[in-house]
Amino acid sequence: MNEELKKKLELAYKIAYMEGLAKDETRGHITVKDQDNRIYIKPWGVGFEEVTANDLLCVDPDGNLLEGQGRLHSELPIHLEIYRRRKDVSSVVHVHPQYSVILSSIFRERIKIVSQHGIEFTGKIPVYESPELINLKKQGEELAKKLGDKPLLLMRNHGIVTVGRTIEEALIRAIHFEKVAMENIIISVFGKAVEISPKIAEKMDKKVYSQEQQSMFWEYYCRKLEREKI
Repeated sequence: MNEELKKKLELAYKIAYMEGLAKDETRGHITVKDQDNRIYIKPWGVGFEEVTANDLLCVDPDGNLLEGQGRLHSELPIHLEIYRRRKDVSSVVHVHPQYSVILSSIFRERIKIVSQHGIEFTGKIPVYESPELINLKKQGEELAKKLGDKPLLLMRNHGIVTVGRTIEEALIRAIHFEKVAMENIIISVFGKAVEISPKIAEKMDKKVYSQEQQSMFWEYYCRKLEREKI
């Protein structure tokens, strides 16, 4: 079971790279938690496109290394404290995609929903205001508290955190929010946009982000990854 989970995490890293969430970077990280509360993450210094299942490190809920060789990311507290607070979460993505970082510098509470990519992010989006690295337990606790029960958190001048019940859900949210960020930056230049209302967005969300749709997205990205030969 865990070998399958580790292979899926390898694919998630490579898909994130392919979709522009971690170009030319070794920073950022994706984790998954197994049925025994063990958490898997890539080693520090390894690029997203370089990750293999055999590279992955395994830690316990307190961050103690259980399996693997390599240096742990200093921002592991992001993941540990979210898992501690959110029992519904099995995967966490933290990345620094270009448009999301730019948007974080000008963001005020809500996005403008102008496409299907944004319908999952209605209402107020939490923002962690400090641009500093989250490498202390206290910082991780503050970030997890700020995230609350939301699917996404913006980190001011830093990046994003998305969470999900599965790797697929957490990663697709990150991919789609980067598209939302690009849309909102373009809108900020060209003026007032016609938006999808929150009521309609919530109605659409049930169909567009159903489990079946998420599986379809994931399978497409896996096929695309095979074509790209990353």
